[in-house]
Formats: sequence, structure tokens, C-alpha cells
Amino acid sequence: MKKMIITFCLGIFFLIPLSVTHALDFGTNVLVQATDKQLLKMKLDDEALTIFLIDTSGNMQNKDKQTTIDLINRFAVESEQARIAVIAYDNDSQVLVAPTTDSTVILEKLSTLESSGESNLTAGLKTAEELIKQSQNQKANIFIIADNAPTAGDMLKKGTYTSKDSHSYKYANAANEYAKQLKKSKVSIRTLIYLARVAKSTQAQTQRFFENIQNDGFFDISKSQTLDFLFERTKSDQTILTGQFDYGVTVFDSGGNRDAQAQFHYTDHYFEQSSDAYQNKALPYNPSLATMSLNLELAAWASPNQKNYLFKSDNAKILLTKLGFAHFEANDAFKLKPTKDSIGAVIAEKKLTVEKEDYTLLALAIRGGGYEAEWASNVTLGTSGQHQGFHKASQDVLRFLENYIKTHDIKGKIKLWLTGYSRGAATANLLAGELNSGRKLPQVELASSDLYAFCFESPAGTLASFNPRNKKNDNIINIVNPNDVVTKVAPEAKNFEFTRYGKDIQLPTKELVGETQYSLLRDRMLRELEILESLDDYIVDDFKWKKLSLNVNLSNKSIKFSVNDNNQKHILDKYLEKLIATFTAEELLNRNYYVQNHQESVRGLIAAFLADSNDKELVSAIELIKIIVDLKTTSLGEFITRPLQQKLGQALGLDDITRELNSSALELFGDFILKHPNLTLTLFENLKIVGAAHQPEICLAWLRSQDKNYTEPLPILQNRKRSAVVEEKKTYYKTNVIVEGLAFGKILGGGVTQEFDKAELYALPFENGQFDGWYKDGSLISNELECDYTVTEESTLVAKFSAIEESANEK
Repeated sequence: MKKMIITFCLGIFFLIPLSVTHALDFGTNVLVQATDKQLLKMKLDDEALTIFLIDTSGNMQNKDKQTTIDLINRFAVESEQARIAVIAYDNDSQVLVAPTTDSTVILEKLSTLESSGESNLTAGLKTAEELIKQSQNQKANIFIIADNAPTAGDMLKKGTYTSKDSHSYKYANAANEYAKQLKKSKVSIRTLIYLARVAKSTQAQTQRFFENIQNDGFFDISKSQTLDFLFERTKSDQTILTGQFDYGVTVFDSGGNRDAQAQFHYTDHYFEQSSDAYQNKALPYNPSLATMSLNLELAAWASPNQKNYLFKSDNAKILLTKLGFAHFEANDAFKLKPTKDSIGAVIAEKKLTVEKEDYTLLALAIRGGGYEAEWASNVTLGTSGQHQGFHKASQDVLRFLENYIKTHDIKGKIKLWLTGYSRGAATANLLAGELNSGRKLPQVELASSDLYAFCFESPAGTLASFNPRNKKNDNIINIVNPNDVVTKVAPEAKNFEFTRYGKDIQLPTKELVGETQYSLLRDRMLRELEILESLDDYIVDDFKWKKLSLNVNLSNKSIKFSVNDNNQKHILDKYLEKLIATFTAEELLNRNYYVQNHQESVRGLIAAFLADSNDKELVSAIELIKIIVDLKTTSLGEFITRPLQQKLGQALGLDDITRELNSSALELFGDFILKHPNLTLTLFENLKIVGAAHQPEICLAWLRSQDKNYTEPLPILQNRKRSAVVEEKKTYYKTNVIVEGLAFGKILGGGVTQEFDKAELYALPFENGQFDGWYKDGSLISNELECDYTVTEESTLVAKFSAIEESANEK
């Protein structure tokens, strides 16, 4: 529920061929020491056959059997249609799965795996050799998965092993000699052993045997989760690395946080092309680099699996190491518990040669999730210039970048790969804008064509006066979901006028591309979303406008609230624009007013939401409205009473901590809810939908659906160029409502409304009162409890209540 609460506040604010590749030296590999993970790196091509040779002798435990099945299945999926065969060996051997690229067939056949007998590894190796010859494969990989050295089959008395090593040494010698012959024919052998299952007295000898017969790696898979695959392919003269990366997600409704996994595809070729290479194509950016940029960004979120802040950046470290980057660093703010104004960032570097020119490629990712109290910086506007919170963060990251360059004595030409999501995206956007505007980095040369900045679901943080849409900023790509409230803030409304550097690329919606094409595009996106560890179903298109209705019971003079669908077009994008614009015009007014009256209180409120208190169930929209109408008066200018503040705070998930807050923030929200109940109802009734639109897996699924590394993409036929015509700012007028007969009733509604829209007003008579009508300039305009008043100018209405007439009581 806490995510929904934050969305509520920030939503109406603004935030919101096989070749021999030796295994890594695990004794010296920093990556493995830090994470206890084993990295299995191998080259694949269409001609290679991969054979899993499984020991199914009687001592295989059920747990190991399932782990083996899971491992082979994971390999099949992650290797992306590699040709795979499975051979089982015990007293003899058999082909369990003939060569196939269908992972579902592999999984189905593996479900029949049974264990019995002894371990005849030589028979398994002979069957593998026959299969390689039958398939006419010039290259082959063999993975031996076992929990013991051979105990049956061909015997060889003289060889590497003697009776001092083991009573079954003759079988080991025979298998070792056969493996030698296979390796001479350029077959790659890797051994994956459940070493913990081997008796301690023979563990050293077993490890020695399996290390001797391999030529591409020995792995102890007693803990299967420590094995991580990294595949290398050659496509179109590019070396593509494929593997899995971890990233932090928050599971709000089912409890707890965790790391999820997704697949990446990376090549240095992405940076051999200038950042403007795609400017004249259907997409003004490389879609594969865009997807990889979001992958890196997600890895740079704080890992929920790590409790120690020193290791919260491990996911990014592991991914960048896989990609061949070195000298990883996280800034100091990533190593400490976040504060209201801190910013986390990670960086690493690698050397590139492009057209005989030497470069240093710097990968800089800014933490866009798991940053706790840093949310408070999102609502730190400042009175002038760029968004104060985002600007400060960008300067902190810029200093981190400069210090990294100096510390590692980087000189000459560089390429900068910069990425961020949400708050991290706004920070990246301002940083890239400053570099494009002439900010020089020490010791190095950065051309605009060598800056690759990807900002995902970014709030706005700069102003039109900074010339952010200048062509020099075309190397900054903002990928935004029109249905994501975060991309609509800080507000672009009058007196604020925030915007972003670079190009805005909108993800598809029905309104942008048409219903037919959207349906096709969405199907592709949903297939990718299903693969990802998404937290929710795709519900963004389920948005509905809502309207408060009054149900009057004449017999007991009671009024009940109900919520119905409004008759407006149900477009989330348009609703969010109206919500933010109305809230800005109604409550924020201008930057000076907001900073002086509300900024610190709202910062405190946001930080309080993210305190280490237990989540509370959010009240329903109707219950919230009932709390608001408990006001003793609705006269304009009156503050919300202290008891109501406490009720509202509890409704929003706060308890005793409310007493520590300045009341300004709760007054701000309470006043808006009172004047605009239908905008508020619509938000609360669609809160999960509004929150889901900012879900990173949705953005990632859309990018994957447009990336040839994951699927066969469809072209998106839409005009992505931002109109050069500046839209006229919308005009808002105030509808003042005077209540006559305060002892007999109260009202909801009023406040500011966009010109030609309807001010939605509600009269709420008490049990001892009756409603006499809505009046303007002394004339009755409606005697209904619900009145939709069309706004064309600032006006004053009178809501008249009186005591119930005696005749009415008698009736």
C-alpha cells in the first residue's frame, strides 16, 4: 500500500563456433569473491551442439535430480535456441533428448529422469561421440553433471590414477583416456559436480578427476544458484554477449523486497556508431542500446537482497564485470543509508578502439530505485532556475564523474554511456544537458556524438530558457510513457513551465498510434512482460474516470455516497494532465508560494511515508471523502482542523508520526480533496493503475518488443517530433461558493476549474436541514444536490440551506 500512497502524493505533485574459453580464475576473480557466484562463459554459434551428460546412477538424490533439470532448462532458455541433446548414464547410457532447439521438449523429456545402478561415464562419453558424428557437427560442447567419479564400465589399469587414489581407479583411467581423445578433436568439456554430496574422504580425488577431464571449466554446483551463464555469439561481425542480470524490485502487495532477473544482450558495437547515427531513421536512437541502457539502469537500483549498504550496488558491479568493464566504483552516497537529498551512482570503464582511434568508454548509471528518503528531493523545487533537487543531484554525480576520471588517470577521448530512471533519469537529463552546454570534464575529450544519454520515465527538471530542445541535445533520449504520472512533473503549467533536455520518445498508446496498431504492438509487449518477473498484470488500459453520486433517502433524510463511472473518455494520459494542472493552479500557485508555504512540510511528509513503520491498509475513496466532509465548515480560507489532519494522516498510512509533521502538507491535500472530490475519487479508484504505469518492467517490456535481440519488432508509425508550436497555457477560473445556513448543510466542490470545463458541486444538507438551491447573482440556477456548473469566468455562487419546514417533518 505504501507505493500507492506515494503515488497519490507525488501523482498530484510533481515528484512524482565453439572455441576453447577457459573458466575464470576463481581464486583471483574479484567478482566471484564479492558475490560467491561462478561465471560460466562460453561461445556459441549455429553449428555447435551442446550435450548434457548426466550421471543418473542410484546415488543421485531427488534434490540433485531436480536441480539438474532446472539447470539444463535454464541453459536452454538463456542460450536462446542453442542445439541441445541430453544423455543419461548409469550402468550403460542412452540418449534422453535428441538434438533440439525446443526448450519445452527438453523440459518434457527431463521430467522422466530416473536414477539407478552404477556410474559408467565412459559409456556416456562414447554415446556423446556417436551423437556428434551423427549430427555432423564440427563443434560440440559437453557438460558432464555428476556427483561421483566413475564406478563401472571400461577399465584401464595403467594411467593417471592408481589404487592409492581409489578402489575404482581403473574406471577413472578409462574415462580419462576417452576424454583426452574427445578434447583432441576440439570438443569442449566442462564438468559440473555436486561436490558436497561426495564423501569427505574422497572429495579431493573426485575434484582432481573431474578437473583433469575438462578443458573449459570445473564447477562445484552443490549450490546451483551460484552458477551464472554468459554466452558469446558472433552476429554480423559483432560479438554479442548474452546473460542474466539481477535488479531490485519491491513487492508491495505480497510483502517484502527481492532481486529479480532478466536477460541482457550487449556488444561494444553499440558505441562504434555515434550517438546521432539513428537520427534520420524511424527511431532516433539504437533500440538495442536503449534496452541495454535500461538493463544497466535497473541493475543500478539498490539491491533488496543486500542489507549492508556497502553492497547495495553489487548487481551493477556484477553486470558491468560481465560486460568487460573494470574499475567499478559506487559513490559514497550509495554506500550509506539514503537521506532526503543524497543521490546514488555507479561507474566503470573499458577501453575501445573505433576506426583506429582509442577511447575510454565510461558507463555511468544513476540509482533510480530503492533510494528510500531521497524521494523528498523530488519535491524540492526551489524558487528559481532548474529543479533544485534534481540540479543538486546532477552536480553531485558530475563531481563523482570528475573524481573518477582523475583517480584512474583517464585521458584522451572518451565515450560516456549515461542512464537513469525516474529521479535518476531527471538527474541524468540535467547532467547531460550541462555537458552539452559546454561543461568540460578534466583531462579528457568528450564530443557530443560520443555522449549516449538515456533517461527513462523522467520527470522534468530544466526550463525553456535553457534552450533544452536545441539540436545539440539530440544525444539525450527521454523514453516516456504518456500514462506515467512521473513523466508529467515537475509541472509544465503556468508559473512553473518545467521541461526536459533532448528528445521525448513516447511509448505507444491507442491515442498515439491508433487502436489497430496499438493492439499489435501491445501483444508483442505483453509477451515480453510475461517473460519478465513482472509484479502485476498489464492494467494501464483499464483506467476509468469516476464520479461521486449522492443517494438520498427521503424517509430518514439521509445521504449516502456512491461511485460511478463518469461519461468522459477514459484516457489516463488526459486525466493525469488535468489532475496535475488543476492541483498546480489551485494549490501550488507559483514556485515562491510553494517553497515558502509547503516545500519543507511536503519533504517531511514524503520522508515519513518511507519510514521504517509497518504498512497500513489504505482507506477506500468513499471513506476518505467521508473524512474530508467531517469539516466543521467549508468557508474559503479555513484550515483543516487538527482532528481531521490526524484522520487524514491515518488514512494516508501515517499514525503517530503525523504529530511530528508540519500541518501544511495535510492541509494542502485535504483542501484539494474537498474542492475536487471527483478528481480525487478517480485517482483513488485507479490508484493501482496509476502506480503500474511507472512500473519499470512495463517500460522494459516495451523496449524489448522493439529490439531485434528479443523479438521481431513492428515499426511504430507515429510522429515523434515535438511540435515547434508552443501550446497556449490553459486558463483557470475560481468558482467561489458562499454557504448560507451553515447550521443546516455544507458543500463539496468549487475552487479552480479550467475554462469551459464544469465545476462539480455537491450540496450536503444535515439531518435538520434542507437544500434550497444554487444561486448566481440572485437567480436560481439549480435546485439539485449535484450541480455541474460550466466555468467561463471567475464567479461566486451561493449554496442556500435552511431548516426543514414543519410540514416536511410531519410528512
